[in-house]
Amino acid sequence: MLLGVPSQKNRRKKGGRSPLKRAVSFLALVIFAIGAVWLSLNLDTVGEFFAGTAIGNFLTREKEAAEELRFDVYSDSVFAGIEGGLAVVSGSGMQLIGIEGETHDMQSVILQNPAVMAGGGRAVVWSVGSGDFYVLGKRDGIVRQKTDENVINVSINKNDWVAVSAEESGYRGAVTVFNSKLKSVYKWYSGEGYLIGAALSDTNDRMAALTITGEGSKISCFALSGQEQKGSYISENAMLFDVAYLSSYRICALAEDTAVFLDERAELISSYDFSDGYLKDYSMQGSGFLALVIGKYKTGSAASIVTLSTDGSVMGSIDIKREVLSISAAGKFLAVLYDDELIIYRSDLTEYARLDDVTNVRQVCASPDGSVIMLTNSGAVVYSP
Repeated sequence: MLLGVPSQKNRRKKGGRSPLKRAVSFLALVIFAIGAVWLSLNLDTVGEFFAGTAIGNFLTREKEAAEELRFDVYSDSVFAGIEGGLAVVSGSGMQLIGIEGETHDMQSVILQNPAVMAGGGRAVVWSVGSGDFYVLGKRDGIVRQKTDENVINVSINKNDWVAVSAEESGYRGAVTVFNSKLKSVYKWYSGEGYLIGAALSDTNDRMAALTITGEGSKISCFALSGQEQKGSYISENAMLFDVAYLSSYRICALAEDTAVFLDERAELISSYDFSDGYLKDYSMQGSGFLALVIGKYKTGSAASIVTLSTDGSVMGSIDIKREVLSISAAGKFLAVLYDDELIIYRSDLTEYARLDDVTNVRQVCASPDGSVIMLTNSGAVVYSP
């Protein structure tokens, strides 16, 4: 007998249900439907009310990750999430994968030291010492850009403007800035210090270059409207190796044991010293914050995760005793892949979401909306809390 179908002997012999009973049944159905819609929109609130009970555990249960996107993954693969897709890069080439798993473009090329960085709708790919760099995006696919000299470093801002640091004959390097249409709009030549890299503000009008001089590491700031230097900062004691704009007019530069925070004219605002620990990992891609993983010892899993605002003040800090495999910041979120789970934090390190099943996950890439792309041994999984 089918569930919900009454047996013959229980059927009414004459007529149907009375109009009153039909009206009551219809009203009950409407109330049930409205209740179901309300519950679906308020699961978190109801779950918190019933926290610690079986009902609460059911309502707040962890959401499942999406189906795995399948594509070629190699031991040296690195990747970056862009709007609506994923850039996957290895020593043998690159792929542009759509968020549903479709391949938009791919190119075979030898990259000795593959590197990738995400902007807004595009990512840049390069290899140190190569004469080319690549721009990947769903709209135009993979675009190859040639340079006159060997590439040192490449960066991209949230508006997909690109700063290419490269060798330059007669100088100690040069930075070329390309707008979102990949047209060269600015070039700065370094005659004093050896060029390490450069960063662009998200307002598309400022550039900060990092060089190594006889006096120490130097940050030089420029407005893209002219060649005149707007200001500079020299770090005599700490060797800076990375620079980024944490906001439109706040710059962060990082060394192995300190982080310095500068204004748009490279004047020092503050510094954060962590010389009593060991830098294990970091991310400068968050909106308005820097994330650091600082080990208490050279080996072992005991560490602290710290987030710092644009003026260097501590936004959040947590102590951990397990291995961090990968971190990634985007927007106001920080994704941390531990050896046994993924936790997504807000910029102040309060927990936003977590996922226990991270089998075969090797790297994570956060998105500004709080979702995370997880790179596995055979593709990627998109987790949307």
